[in-house]
Amino acid sequence: MVVIPRADWLNASITYNNANTQIIEDIILASGKTGYSYQGMNKSILPKYELLKTDFSVKYTHEVSFKVFNLSPTIKKELESLAQGLYVVIIANKYHGTGGNASFEIYGADAGLSLTTMVREVGNAELGGAFDLVLTTSEEPNMPKTLFVTNYAASKAIFDGLYS
Repeated sequence: MVVIPRADWLNASITYNNANTQIIEDIILASGKTGYSYQGMNKSILPKYELLKTDFSVKYTHEVSFKVFNLSPTIKKELESLAQGLYVVIIANKYHGTGGNASFEIYGADAGLSLTTMVREVGNAELGGAFDLVLTTSEEPNMPKTLFVTNYAASKAIFDGLYS
């Protein structure tokens, strides 16, 4: 997954599909800007979204739960900064769909996600002392957007270009 600061997302060049604005075909971050990349294993990255219907509106909650197994000082500093802002998260799904059209989903694209949970239980044998984090929002007007252009390989190239 890639976590992009919302301010960088808002300053990015984003190309939407003309026929369906839920599909993003290209993302170019401003010069010198990159997202944070976190690699998952098994079920360590768990995105979800849910309809939140009220009497007068329809919104969606977006949530991305994930584990960070790297305990380096650099990662700790990165995680501390997550507590300070809003973010957009792009998830690489295991399921790719037809030609790769379901491979990448974008959470928090319209309102941003904030860090609501960060726990590290050093003695937790199952997690091996990993950080357990949750990014959430309840303000999204849509389900997660899709990153897709042409095919899986082209979409993955865009995804890979968003982090260093």
